[in-house]
Amino acid sequence: MRKTCVIIEHMSENKISPPQWINQPDNFKFMVDDLSQQKSIAVDTESNSLYAYEEKICLIQFSTTSTDYLVDPLALIDISPLGLIFSDTQIEKIFHAAEYDIMCLKRDFNFSFNNIFDTMIASRTLGRTQVGLSSLLMEFFNFSADKKYQRADWGKRPIQADMLRYAQMDTHYLIKIRNILETELIDNQLLELAHEDFQRTCRVDAFQANKNGDQYWKLLKGRHIPAQNASVLFMLYETREELAKKANIPPFKIISNISLVETAVNLPQTKEDLESITGLSPKLIERYGSKLLSAIEKGLSTEPLYKKNKQKPAEDYIMRYEKLKGWRKKIAESLKVESDVILPKEYLDHLAHDPVLTPEKVKSLMHDIPYRYNRFGSEIIKLLNE
Repeated sequence: MRKTCVIIEHMSENKISPPQWINQPDNFKFMVDDLSQQKSIAVDTESNSLYAYEEKICLIQFSTTSTDYLVDPLALIDISPLGLIFSDTQIEKIFHAAEYDIMCLKRDFNFSFNNIFDTMIASRTLGRTQVGLSSLLMEFFNFSADKKYQRADWGKRPIQADMLRYAQMDTHYLIKIRNILETELIDNQLLELAHEDFQRTCRVDAFQANKNGDQYWKLLKGRHIPAQNASVLFMLYETREELAKKANIPPFKIISNISLVETAVNLPQTKEDLESITGLSPKLIERYGSKLLSAIEKGLSTEPLYKKNKQKPAEDYIMRYEKLKGWRKKIAESLKVESDVILPKEYLDHLAHDPVLTPEKVKSLMHDIPYRYNRFGSEIIKLLNE
């Protein structure tokens, strides 16, 4: 891949003007009017997933070429005017790793999206292996980003000044990074491919935390436990969810996944027995011990639970899938990119399911990735019909 030669002086936070704090209707309107006049704006969000049972966006950052804005959605009654900006096809919204931000913005505010540029997707399309924002800041600006507030509680008010500075840095350089990466994409004739994935990201569904009981199987990470113990694990999982929801904290802050599984395996009968479980402190046992023991008792008195086995794919499907994977890997290696840049995983599945692929069928299956169809469609048809 050809890379743009970028020579930019060392950047320092001290040279950057403070961000505009937006928590009142009047300055919110001023900001929206400003953003509406821009061709490109940078966007990021901060949430409170580590501090609440139901995560929500607690801060939205915007940057233009001249101003950084920090929006407090917890203080503002109505931020719906931002929806017009996010859906505007004439305003480019620049994110880094846009998918989760967009999923959360859709979940919390029902926004829709058009015309984004994702600097992480662009970096992966260009074959970079270090695609984090901190890596790009160091590569292009010799700027070392402070990561200490990645796990901060963004729902707490007031927000510390150094946290606000941290949030500002997440969008301040994105427009410049976007311009550098776009030049590289054009030079390498990959802009259309990147834009295809930008458009796919706009269509992601709103994020929904899966709170149903089936999630408890994932705690085992492939480990097998007896069916009666599985019933106990289910009851422990449900109890933890109830306690976490009532306290409005993430479930892992009630009891860790490891401790939950160990409890289901060892089946303690008393609070003294609970003391032998890894991660169960005396304080935790005092607070939740009775609830945990009650859950164990319920699990032992209910029907054993058996995990439903996934239906094994047909042999001809597996053969087609592996052929596609091998072809994808070969192309990716020749272009020095990750395999999913060539063809995302879900399309391997769609294409492998059909035993007879006509050009029309392949075009239909790849209708929302037309660049890839035009570039690789004939190869795929030939490969799967051999």
